[in-house]
Amino acid sequence: MKAKICGMNTLEELNIALGAGCDAIGFLVGITHLAEDKVSVPKARELIRSIPPFVTRVAVTHLQTAPDIIPMLEELAVDTVQLHNDILLEEIRKIRETLPYLKIVKSVSVTGTEAIAYAERFVGEVDGIILDSRTADRLGGTGLTHDWSISRRIVEELPLPVILAGGLTPDNLEAAINAVHPYAVDVNSGVETDQKKDPEKVRKFIEIAHQY
Repeated sequence: MKAKICGMNTLEELNIALGAGCDAIGFLVGITHLAEDKVSVPKARELIRSIPPFVTRVAVTHLQTAPDIIPMLEELAVDTVQLHNDILLEEIRKIRETLPYLKIVKSVSVTGTEAIAYAERFVGEVDGIILDSRTADRLGGTGLTHDWSISRRIVEELPLPVILAGGLTPDNLEAAINAVHPYAVDVNSGVETDQKKDPEKVRKFIEIAHQY
């Protein structure tokens, strides 16, 4: 199973994730809600240039309009965009039309069973769904898990790769994978100590994911 490490903003943390064998790296750019790990576009671009081939580069953004998002993605030269917001389908289609090579992942906040119908709206429009937890002031990075039984239903019912996020740690990852059976897993604060990526936690998280 693939593992993404999100919230990179220093070369030191990037090298921790790369050294541990991560499959994808996420950068929080164009952020409108609370996120301690957000990074400027110039800084993210600098870090992205240090990523070797075959590791997926992901821009995670809260922006909601194609004219705001497309120039940023072009400057960053990423492989994938993670739309972590309530962006409209027509805006996603504009991004697809302008950047047809780009993989698009749409976030779904699992706050209840209504998340299933919401996720279904994006079938045929995006390349994957990421299931996350949210609070009033955070769209992700909450450190909170959600109802994995709902996530499991989304995995079973959608003909799309589903990535599991939300409160994952090396300690609960195995249980989460067995409960949900996602395509991949994603972590940010769950592998941090004092708001910094912890080499041992990152290594353990990726090691567990790669066992599946």
